[in-house]
Amino acid sequence: MSGLHVIVVGGGIGGLALAGMLRRSGVEVTVLERAAELRIGLGLTFWPNAAMALRSFGQDMFDAVRTVAQPFDQARMETAAGHTVTTIDLSRWRRQYGVAGLGVTHSDLVRALGEVSGVPVRFGAEVVSVTEDGKVSLADGETLSADVVVGADGVGSAVRKAMLPPGHAEPRGPSMSGWQGVAPGGSPEFPGFDVVFGPTGVCGILGLPGERTYWFMQAPADAPPGGDGWSETVRELVQATPEDLMWRDSARDRAPGRAWGRGRVTLLGDAAHPVLPTVGQGACLAVEDAGVLARRLTAAGDPVAALRRYEADRYERVTKTYKRARGLRRMQQLTPALRNPLVSAVPDGLLGRMFTESAEPIAEFR
Repeated sequence: MSGLHVIVVGGGIGGLALAGMLRRSGVEVTVLERAAELRIGLGLTFWPNAAMALRSFGQDMFDAVRTVAQPFDQARMETAAGHTVTTIDLSRWRRQYGVAGLGVTHSDLVRALGEVSGVPVRFGAEVVSVTEDGKVSLADGETLSADVVVGADGVGSAVRKAMLPPGHAEPRGPSMSGWQGVAPGGSPEFPGFDVVFGPTGVCGILGLPGERTYWFMQAPADAPPGGDGWSETVRELVQATPEDLMWRDSARDRAPGRAWGRGRVTLLGDAAHPVLPTVGQGACLAVEDAGVLARRLTAAGDPVAALRRYEADRYERVTKTYKRARGLRRMQQLTPALRNPLVSAVPDGLLGRMFTESAEPIAEFR
């Protein structure tokens, strides 16, 4: 849609992906970010569903991510005692789509998307109110207006709050707690993504560029990570992680609603539908959202109608992923005496589908 102006609130992964996609479609984009500078982040998995959404708007967008990421095409699940439950071959994705899995830090991914988007980010621009006619007010008193406003500003989205009815109470409390960190000194011996079942859930281990290893662990945030009951590999990773690269972590989700916005305003990624990290899809769903939203906006003559269609088109997909993430959390946090025999009894093919189904590209981007 020529002549369209879009304000994106949030200079993170989803917001910058959307900015680059829209700019390539001839749309004027303004990106507002509350933080004063690029924030430090740890690791994440980047799957084919997100990679193909980026690639559909230009090979350069995908290449920008690939250059800062570590590829892998296998995933292994094992118990803390070292018993391999299953090994999942992801190489079919590499043959079909040119990529299987990628390990990348949040900071490197945001920087890469920012550079390839070609859209400058206005740092230190805190949004305090948004109206459904497309007006955005900043903390410094400035008011901006656009044809469309997209809230890509995370779980505590200021844009979402502005669209809620007066007196609406947001859900309180984390759904899952844990730790995450980046250890120097090389990737895991296994050339893929390891999921280790332990006493309080799972620990994921993922290789990163620069001979680093990212790990995340489901565990009480008020106790030191990697204690009794975890495998030697997990304990060694935790011990090798510097304190400034180890974070307490908490995650909460929210059941997706059918109405994400009103008028000229919509939401994207965690601002609309936060999911638990058990499926590794938080960042990927945001990029997928961005691709669908960019397509709807540039194909329609009425931006408001395009927003409502985008929301309707995404509802089923994000709801399935939300439910799958919740189901995996329940399974992972069973006591080891119940969980390990249960997981070991599941056929390899079914385990593989549980692990990979959310990461399959949607039909629109295949």
